[in-house]
Amino acid sequence: MPRDHAAECRAWNADHDHQVMAGNASFMAFSARMRAVNGNGQLFPQQAAKYVTPDAIGLMGHRLPLALQTIIHTAWSHGVGWGVEHWLIPPGATPPPPDGSLFADGLSHHDWRDFASGWLVCDGCWLAAICPLCQLDWVDHPLLSRLLQALCTHHQGGA
Repeated sequence: MPRDHAAECRAWNADHDHQVMAGNASFMAFSARMRAVNGNGQLFPQQAAKYVTPDAIGLMGHRLPLALQTIIHTAWSHGVGWGVEHWLIPPGATPPPPDGSLFADGLSHHDWRDFASGWLVCDGCWLAAICPLCQLDWVDHPLLSRLLQALCTHHQGGA
């Protein structure tokens, strides 16, 4: 027997609780997408991970590197709703020496692990870093120059 879709829709429309749930879901999806494109923090980070794909995450309409988009999306899926600016050093500030380098102060509280080629992520706080020896154009790149730096496993002499 075929389904009566019109009757199903009339039943849903008559159900106030269903309408409230649909309205909330619609608002969460709209809010997540709008905030992701603009780089704002998420009100509902786990819902954002559900409604937004990593490639939709930007900063005021500008695209981010895919590795950073993926790190941010993963943080959102774990309930961390920070905006893009959280991962960036303030404009004009000089990045500290890379963690793991001879010039670092050795006081890093980050547990860096390789994430992608030239990219690291802290397992404790979800911050992203670049390896300046892998990302050779970081000085001239408007976004990469605003990220923390750490040496990847390859450049620390690790396995």
